[in-house]
Amino acid sequence: MTDAALNSTEVSFTADGLRYAGLEWGNPQGPVILALHGWLDNALSFSVLAPFLRDFRFIALELSGQGFSDHRSPDATYHIWDDIPQLLMIVDQLGVEQVSVIGHSRGAAIAALLASALGSQCVALVLLDGMLPVPVGELSAPEQFRQAQKDHLNLERYTPRRFPDVEAFVIARQKLGFSRASARTLAPRALRQCGDGLELVHDPRLNHASAIKLTSAMCESFYRDVTAPSLLFMAEEGLSTRLGAGSAENAAALMNHCVLESMPGGHHSHMEQGASAIGPRIAQFIGQQVERVG
Repeated sequence: MTDAALNSTEVSFTADGLRYAGLEWGNPQGPVILALHGWLDNALSFSVLAPFLRDFRFIALELSGQGFSDHRSPDATYHIWDDIPQLLMIVDQLGVEQVSVIGHSRGAAIAALLASALGSQCVALVLLDGMLPVPVGELSAPEQFRQAQKDHLNLERYTPRRFPDVEAFVIARQKLGFSRASARTLAPRALRQCGDGLELVHDPRLNHASAIKLTSAMCESFYRDVTAPSLLFMAEEGLSTRLGAGSAENAAALMNHCVLESMPGGHHSHMEQGASAIGPRIAQFIGQQVERVG
């Protein structure tokens, strides 16, 4: 575990009966930054960036169904907008007039929606190798919908993946593109003891297809609705290698005040070699926006 992880403070919030766990770093009286992790990651994914944001009250929340946060009820879903009502309640509980939001991957998509919902209360938005999901055409909607129903019906046959030890988990994550260091960083909040081994803590419904996906027009509308100045980092060997650089350029162009920059490494660069490159830049960017609004 990183030194920053060891120096963090456990936090939790309750919204609509759901407990949202997380970690906090930095200055308790500083401007608030809310950080949202990627798919099947957890709050520890921001532990490498935390030292660069020590002047802020830096809170990394674990989205529902992941890390130490509660799972949703059996009838609920994990669409990217499902956490938004609770996140708005958490911001309200923090009692602040302005908040900055950082999101990685799936968390970046949620962060963009949250920024839209917060309106002028969001003073800065930082997206780390992530945007709104790749849009789908209207004609694919029935197929998408049916797949979601099949996934839900098959849930009762799900068997949690188990590992004999942390090393086995690390090896499995390496096959998904993580470095050994980043996989090991996530392990303490990704696993729980089960018999003589370990199993993943996340809700398996996070693997299910979404019943409904956003269309191109809907994505464009949400991008245009983000009023906060935004900083979009795309990893040189991350999503842009699959989606093409044009996707990020198009998203940045649609947002009112968005700067598009690159960071070295792969999709989890903010946990790896990219942290030292983007950490000071993020601190500078958010600091400027906080000062701008006074």
